[in-house]
Amino acid sequence: AQIAIKREEQWSRYFTNKVQDGVKVHYRCSTVKFRGIQCNGAIYLFYPHNSDEVILFRANNEHNHTDSSKRYFFSEEMKQNIQELFDMRLKPKKIYKVLEERNFKITRNQVNNYLTQLRKQKFGPSSLSLGELESWCQEKHTGPQSDDEPFVVSFHIHYQDDSDDDDEDVVDDGNKFRFFLSFKRLLQIASISTKLHADATYKLNWQGFPVLVVGTSDCDRKFHPFGLAVCTDEKEPDFAFIFKSISNGVNRITGSVFTPEVLIADGSGAIRNAFKKFFNKDKMVMCWSHIRRNVEKKLKSLKIDSKKVKEILDDIETLQLCESETVFRNASSLFLKQWNKTEKEFTEYFENEWLTVLDSWYEGYSGAFTPSTNNQLEATNKVIKDEHTFRERHTLPRFLTVASDIVNKWSMSRNRNQTDPIVFSTEPTIPLAKWTNAYHFAKSAKSVLQLQSKRKGFTDYYIPAGDVDLQFGIWKVTLPNIGSEWKNGFCNCSNFFEGIHL
Repeated sequence: AQIAIKREEQWSRYFTNKVQDGVKVHYRCSTVKFRGIQCNGAIYLFYPHNSDEVILFRANNEHNHTDSSKRYFFSEEMKQNIQELFDMRLKPKKIYKVLEERNFKITRNQVNNYLTQLRKQKFGPSSLSLGELESWCQEKHTGPQSDDEPFVVSFHIHYQDDSDDDDEDVVDDGNKFRFFLSFKRLLQIASISTKLHADATYKLNWQGFPVLVVGTSDCDRKFHPFGLAVCTDEKEPDFAFIFKSISNGVNRITGSVFTPEVLIADGSGAIRNAFKKFFNKDKMVMCWSHIRRNVEKKLKSLKIDSKKVKEILDDIETLQLCESETVFRNASSLFLKQWNKTEKEFTEYFENEWLTVLDSWYEGYSGAFTPSTNNQLEATNKVIKDEHTFRERHTLPRFLTVASDIVNKWSMSRNRNQTDPIVFSTEPTIPLAKWTNAYHFAKSAKSVLQLQSKRKGFTDYYIPAGDVDLQFGIWKVTLPNIGSEWKNGFCNCSNFFEGIHL
């Protein structure tokens, strides 16, 4: 009898009623919602006490529900569609809209309820204690068996009642945690890199805690993340922890020493101090994009004439292209002298902020092939926000799953066995158009002045900047004396500094 009812696909169990001579199990019309006005159509099964029979009774009333109150059931096809849309990181509202476009009959509540089940299956329970985080870190801290296995490089869990041994201020006492998640392949890239990108400007947060991405750039100025860190704060000890994690991870995986030559960062004192103390290096590029954004805000706040604003920004962009410290200092002095006559408040701000301490933002400061901005790191952060929705404040187990997926994506995209992998370039890639231009230049009759360079093992070549044979505007190209190492040369033209190499 129960099988027969199930085959009709329109009844759901409603309530059970015990009577003197047996038990009645009532079924209601499942086309309407459980909460609300019920359909008049009904049946019940009667189980008599004195017999093994089951008797089906049907009400004489006709079904009186409308299509508007119809309940829709999940087919396997519908479930598969929802799972695919969920994996595409679509919002519930968008998923519902797509299902409607595909002619699936479903309510928004049903979509939300099913998504809740999916999240539990994928991310686990909705809460996790600090102790469980520590257990997860310990489990993932074991050495990875393959290049594509995520692992916690380092972690630090501090409970409120623990003695503090990390030299932090007493105001920081309380529950604290830090962990750094990576893959072997990403740390192998770190082992051959000489640049370190870190930034605290483009905020990524999970449950109010900073999510920090650090990495490097290659000779084509492509960004390569090393991993993802989560800390309870973003102070100097937190960045020192991250830098130490990378260093320990590189040594653990490759046996080599991680020794970056230059830091590319914003003006965060926490990042810069941690870099200087841990690596004993003081070469730190100030992100040019960060400066420009702040300068534009300052000019706007001072309500300077728009024509003057454009002229000031053009002059500052010219400063940014300076090839050496000497040129930068002289040009900066002329800039201040010129604009101090009419915009004294701005020149005082600019000198104090960007020419006194944080003055390492001109192209010649860092040498060839080093980006002057953290734009690609910030773009990576934006992708995380857009694709992985940290803005939704994931619970801890969900975050750990999503974070592992993010870092896995970084690693897999750099797997040389994949189609079109992201390759770490150890020398600049010269496109065909540049080879063609170089060929035509070599065939031209332009005069080139050759002089011994101040750099040992290099020669300077002075080349006309325009079409005229020799003119006042010239570019200086500095090339190694060993011809096969010509890709290590550099030019003082703006195209070279902006990434269009010789």
